This record gives sequence, C-alpha cells and structure tokens, in this order.
Amino acid sequence: MAENPKFNEYKEQILQILMRMFDYLALNGDFKIEEKGNRIGVMISSDNAGRIIGRKGQTLESLQLLLNRMMFKQDEECPHVTLDIDGYASGDRDAKNAGDEESAAPREYRKRPRRGGDDSPRSSVEQLEKQALDAAKEVKRWGEPVKLPEMNAHDRRIIHITLKEDPEVTTESIGEGAMKKVVISLAKAE
Repeated sequence: MAENPKFNEYKEQILQILMRMFDYLALNGDFKIEEKGNRIGVMISSDNAGRIIGRKGQTLESLQLLLNRMMFKQDEECPHVTLDIDGYASGDRDAKNAGDEESAAPREYRKRPRRGGDDSPRSSVEQLEKQALDAAKEVKRWGEPVKLPEMNAHDRRIIHITLKEDPEVTTESIGEGAMKKVVISLAKAE
C-alpha cells in the first residue's frame, strides 16, 4: 500500500470502530495502527488480553472479521485490517490437523504440527496462500480432489480468494459449524 493517501482516513475510522467495540464490551486497550505492505496492522495492548484473544483466538478473530466488514462496507477500497494483541497473532501458526480419514476421497492435505505442539487453527496469510497453490497444483497434476484441514472462515476465505482466478480448479467449503474444510477440485469442462 505504498504511501496510501487514504491511510490517515482509514486509521481514524479503525480507531473509532475499535474504541466503540471495546466500550460496548467493557474492555480497555491502546491501539497502534500502521501500514504493513498491502494491509493495515493494528497492535493492541491491554490488561484484558486474555478476554480479547478468547479461547483459541476466536474472540480476536471475530473482532477482526467485524472490523473488516465494517471498513469494507464504508469503503470497498479499504485494505485488509489485521489485529494483534500483545504479539499473539504475529507468530506463524500451522493449520490444525484434520481427522483420521486417511483413505477417504478426496485426499486429506496435512501440515506438520509446529514444535511445542501448537495446533492452533490460525495460519499466516502467506502460508495459507502457499497451501492453496500447492493443493491446486496437486489437483491439476493428478486430477483428484484435495481436502484441506478444518479452518475458520477467515482462513477459508483466503484459500477461496487465492484460487478464485484459476479457471482449472474450483473450491468449496464443506462441514458443519465454524470450522469447515475446503475441497479443491478440477473445474468441470463446459
């Protein structure tokens, strides 16, 4: 977003929205907003970090999703906003390992768990984009659908957007609840 002239306008809108959200949730926090490539990063520091992060980061993800939807509704040109509290979201996180359906079609795409046993469902955007492109390459090569591990709506959206322009493959979310799998398969010839 090299020197985006609207950055200060976005920054002010983000601050207003976050302060209103935190006020409604009876939370306190300090916000530092900066440009990060083609994104806007918000560093939050708070005494309520545990409440803001929530179980397995779900509250932080929900706040980020709401913030992005509100910003996009106001201005469709607004870049993606990422929230990080006390460094929680800045670490690389591998995708959560899926169930034990080894032989089921479509084939499961599995990632190695991180050292230390962190099997959090959060992944960095770059990891998700690479995972999507690798899986699409495998689908094109072998013709068999590939099922990615369960992931949250934010991570699934990154997979779908990454492969949206590829005419050779299609993506579909399957499953129940908040955590679903993405199936990547060959596009049907028309």
